[in-house]
Amino acid sequence: MIATPLSGPDAVPVEMVSLKRIAQRADRLAVILSWALWPMAIGVGWLNDNLLVALIGGVVLALLATFIGTALRGTLFSRLVLSTLLIGWAGLLIQLGAGETEYHFSVFVLMSALLAWRDIRPILMGAAAAATHHILFNYLQENNLFGVVVFHHPGWDMVLFHALFVVAQTAMLLVIARQMAADARSASEVAELAAQINQQAGYLTLRADTQQSATPFARTFSTTLGTMHGTLHQVSDGVALLLTESDSILARNAALSTRTDEQAQALEVAASAMTEISIAASLTRDKAQSARQLAGETRAVATRGEENIQSAMRSMEKISEESRRVKIILELIDGIAFQTNILSLNASVEAARAGNQGRGFAVVASEVRNLAMRSESAAREIRQLMDASAISTEHGSVQVEHAAQTMREIHSSISGLSQLVTELSEMSEQQNLSIEQIQQSINSIDHSVHHNVQHVAETLQVAQQQQQQANALKQAIALFRLG
Repeated sequence: MIATPLSGPDAVPVEMVSLKRIAQRADRLAVILSWALWPMAIGVGWLNDNLLVALIGGVVLALLATFIGTALRGTLFSRLVLSTLLIGWAGLLIQLGAGETEYHFSVFVLMSALLAWRDIRPILMGAAAAATHHILFNYLQENNLFGVVVFHHPGWDMVLFHALFVVAQTAMLLVIARQMAADARSASEVAELAAQINQQAGYLTLRADTQQSATPFARTFSTTLGTMHGTLHQVSDGVALLLTESDSILARNAALSTRTDEQAQALEVAASAMTEISIAASLTRDKAQSARQLAGETRAVATRGEENIQSAMRSMEKISEESRRVKIILELIDGIAFQTNILSLNASVEAARAGNQGRGFAVVASEVRNLAMRSESAAREIRQLMDASAISTEHGSVQVEHAAQTMREIHSSISGLSQLVTELSEMSEQQNLSIEQIQQSINSIDHSVHHNVQHVAETLQVAQQQQQQANALKQAIALFRLG
């Protein structure tokens, strides 16, 4: 809500509550009261067969009051004269009422009317006029001069009796008038402060109090205005600072919103990439598990090949052992053939010595020698074959040993490869778990970033509302001029 300036009929001009203005209004009221008392005087005169005095005396008092209240309006002289004329109206009514006690009440009524000036001097003047009237008219009545009447039963006792009441009323009226004058001065000083506040149409001007007020209320009001001036000055400075900070907050929030959006987009890209990496890691893990299984199978095959080579080596050793045994047998056969050949030669010699009788035995001996030679030749060929076979067997044993060494190396390599594949599979599983954790973290960060985006949007909206409120408060404070 924007405050509206105090102007127009609601604003109280300073002259309406100044002492001079009060005096002018009281003068006008005295004139009006004088003309209002004239019909009353005519009525009293008519009732008491004294209409001419009522007409002449009323016209004189009313015209004098009108002249003084118009020509000298607002002056001390006018209020003193008008207060005397009002008491004169009381004297006229007492004269017209033949001194009846009831008409003396008009003195007290008109004395109370003197409070309109909020000044003790008209009251004192009125009290003096009433005292003079009672003393002078009592003297004239007692001496039957000029037909004057003031009391129904004249005498100084009546003068003193009435004087007591007039003095008592005057004392009370003086106290009341003094208080009313103090209130009027307070109102006047406050009105002057209000005039300073409303000196510029449409705005309220607040300045530090440079003029010391006389009345306590005005001083309090002035102090309040000074405090309000300081407070509003601080509020104005605070609003200006708040607007500056609000603009800065809006700028920073806008930049933060842009960066947050960029982070959100980057996180979306990272999340997509991590999803692809997770898929690739899963495939790698599966491939690693397959490779580990294949490496295990290969190691098993290599183990079986090594076992087969070991068996072949044992077979080759067995063959070599049997070849040596065959050589021994062949040497035995060769020895037998040699002995048989010698025996056949001896038999041929003996058959030759026997002549014709040994001819058949010579044939047998010749066949035996042929058989021995053939056996020796066969044994020699078998020995040659066995030697070649032994060389081949020895060479095969060396090759088998080399193959066994190679298989052992292959087995060792396959074992190392299997260990590496196993470690790779374990690392792949660990990497997959880490990727899943990273993906969960990215999802959490993405959720936080989206939440931050929403929070930044809400903060931006609040900052805009704060800026609008600060602008509204600035417009409201703009009603005040703090110069």
